[in-house]
Amino acid sequence: MNTRPALGEREQEAVRSVLEGLERDVEVKLELGPTATPVTLLAAGGREIDSIGLTRDLVEAVCALSQRVSLTVVEHDDPGPWPRTTIGGGLEYLGMPAGYELTTLVHGIVEAGRTEPSVTEATLARLEALENDVTIDVYVTPT
Repeated sequence: MNTRPALGEREQEAVRSVLEGLERDVEVKLELGPTATPVTLLAAGGREIDSIGLTRDLVEAVCALSQRVSLTVVEHDDPGPWPRTTIGGGLEYLGMPAGYELTTLVHGIVEAGRTEPSVTEATLARLEALENDVTIDVYVTPT
């Protein structure tokens, strides 16, 4: 059993500093359960990683660093695309936000916590001109 905190002191301070700039409250929902396609993750040395437990620890640790961020955890019994983290009702992150992906989680919260979008007016105009809803999937793999 790993008793090490999900985030070290330096990481906590860095994340806390970034989240201080939130302009409004952000809701984060973490959904956990058995995965539809089980994957065994191994750390250096062949040690198995509890990706569900680590994901929960990381998301809870990040959300606890700001009073403007609230976290709801939902546990599912049926297999699905878990873990899934939904930020501000619109941004969904599938998988474990560890390593470089932790910044994706934190900056997703920052974007949801803005009162004004960070994209330009020209980009907003082009998005509004779209005739159909668009879903963009971005895939990353650990290297």
